[in-house]
Amino acid sequence: MSDQDDTILRDRFDGVLDAHELAAARASGKALAYCPLQQGWVHHAEGEDDTAPPLSWQVGTLPLHKQITGTPVHARPQTLTLRVWVEDDLAIYRALMSDPDLWTFMLEDPPAAPDDEMARALIALSTEGTHHKVRVASIGGQPVGQVRLEYGSRPETAELSYWMGAAHRCKGLGRQMVLRFLDRLAVRKPHITRITARVHPTNAASKRLLLACGFQPCDRATLDLAPRGRDRGDWEGFVFTR
Repeated sequence: MSDQDDTILRDRFDGVLDAHELAAARASGKALAYCPLQQGWVHHAEGEDDTAPPLSWQVGTLPLHKQITGTPVHARPQTLTLRVWVEDDLAIYRALMSDPDLWTFMLEDPPAAPDDEMARALIALSTEGTHHKVRVASIGGQPVGQVRLEYGSRPETAELSYWMGAAHRCKGLGRQMVLRFLDRLAVRKPHITRITARVHPTNAASKRLLLACGFQPCDRATLDLAPRGRDRGDWEGFVFTR
């Protein structure tokens, strides 16, 4: 047998035939088969085991990460979920709302020492009001912040506001909360195509968050953002459109 025949008759999983080898094999009437695993033509011997491993499996065993139940190879970040406030959140809701730093950049004035009844009323308002949508951001079931959308005078408009508990700030959770809320809103209320937000002039963290979530600075007059609450017309306007 010639050297050329030795090349043509090599095992099918030693690699596909090149153009010269393929032409020679066809000219000599050799049995050929197309191997989808190697994506090329190979010699096919009668009775050959088609289940033999492809060439790429013959380069040795590749090390794999050991999978252990409950312990992923790459640690996942804390999973943030959105839900409504519930009665069981009463104690932590009061604790979050009692933090004076929380109100530094809020439109509303802080309540005077919120008790259970006030906290319960605010929770009820957040879940029952038809003029807005309120969701609590939670990690492991524990509330860490809130995002709120107040519906505008026109069906396609709304205004966004949010806050994050002191222990959970500067961890990227606020951005994660707003992005997840916007994604859900796009599916459930696609008719809302313009969302505004207002930010205290010195609240640099909130400005960065909005920019990271796709909001853009915009003139207040263009946004029709009238003064309200602690905003006397000096807060900065942002808009998100889709």
